[in-house]
Amino acid sequence: TQAPAPHPVQQVQPSSGAQLVQIGAFDSNAIAQSEWSRLSAKFGSQFAGKGQVIQQHQANGRTFWRLRAAGFESRAQAQEFCAALKAGGTDCIPIAAQ
Repeated sequence: TQAPAPHPVQQVQPSSGAQLVQIGAFDSNAIAQSEWSRLSAKFGSQFAGKGQVIQQHQANGRTFWRLRAAGFESRAQAQEFCAALKAGGTDCIPIAAQ
């Protein structure tokens, strides 16, 4: 059995201009969700109060799902979150919602 995620998953729809952190792009919604669960368990408190954003995107004839975190009050806060993930070996990019 899998341990429950330390924080309940809250899926959100960010408003335009909201600060986000893109954690990755995956081949399915299910893979993106499992990656969120894995990272929120690994990084614990970093994910407290953060909302999960999964957005389907098509490019070059391929469909993928972008996994993003929302809930940052400033770009600096998003950059700090991303720096913590990078220090733990996970790549990410601070972005603004479109």
